[in-house]
Amino acid sequence: MPPTLPPRLASLAAALLLAGSALAQSYATKPVRIVVPYPPGGAGDLSTRAFAERFSAKIGQSVIVENMPGASQIIGGQAVAKAAPDGYTMVLASPTSMVLNPALRKSLPYAPERMTLISKLFTAPLFVIVSGKLPVNTLPELVAYMKARPGELNYGSIGEGSATHLATALFAQLTGTQMKHIPYKGSAGINPDLMSGVLQMHFDPGAGTLALVRDGRLKALAVTGAKRSPTLPNVPTAIEAGVAGYEVVSWWGLAAPEGVPPALAKQIAAAVAQALTDPALKDVALKFNIEYEATTPEQFTAFVQAEKQRWGQVIQTLGLKPE
Repeated sequence: MPPTLPPRLASLAAALLLAGSALAQSYATKPVRIVVPYPPGGAGDLSTRAFAERFSAKIGQSVIVENMPGASQIIGGQAVAKAAPDGYTMVLASPTSMVLNPALRKSLPYAPERMTLISKLFTAPLFVIVSGKLPVNTLPELVAYMKARPGELNYGSIGEGSATHLATALFAQLTGTQMKHIPYKGSAGINPDLMSGVLQMHFDPGAGTLALVRDGRLKALAVTGAKRSPTLPNVPTAIEAGVAGYEVVSWWGLAAPEGVPPALAKQIAAAVAQALTDPALKDVALKFNIEYEATTPEQFTAFVQAEKQRWGQVIQTLGLKPE
């Protein structure tokens, strides 16, 4: 039998238990809004909606996913930064919004570095996707084709200074190739131009693209992660295909306005972690070529700081200047 606590300690323990119970009940007494700074239909949007459904069940409230695309994710980020720091409004954060925009823009209408980081949500490698009209079938063939036609091929990204933009720019640097950058507001509009041949290449997370690869309308030549993707296991990594040192993985997480109390941030992160234990999300992750991953606010903050250092060095090496 456990020891009996003295009356004063028993009263204190009971008070703490009641306080903890009240704290647990103090969050999610009304609908929660998650702003996705992309158009509907892309990897970030679909993966977030799958999570939101489980998050809603966990917190017992509606979770509204609102698409606010534009300006390299600045529109969505600014809207959330102005919201009340009460845990009911969050944004889907990414390398673009948290790392690249602050490094590549002289000014922003809000301060991403002052937002409250809640939890990492999911990660994904990129696929080197090319148009089915391009006469190449391997990454070495693509590199040779581009070297023979410097500056003639167009590649798309989800915006100027975005993660997919820098991932492709880094690839071009490592392979000694030149391409023309065509920025888009989101990934959903890129595939039609790839299929038509207007674009020749895109570094894509894969959610809306893999079906087009499987039916032959687009080609996946490599994956940018450290290991092959279970969704297309026959596609080699970029390193396996001969691009030494090239490894890029995209990530997404939840960020809230500045001023969210640390205890509340931890409480939300704990609810996120619980929602991600739903076994059904394993099938979602396989479908969208992602890996769901929860962290504490402290872990996510340390991770973002490390990403700032990493991509800051890449930006410096590429000679990119803030605009």
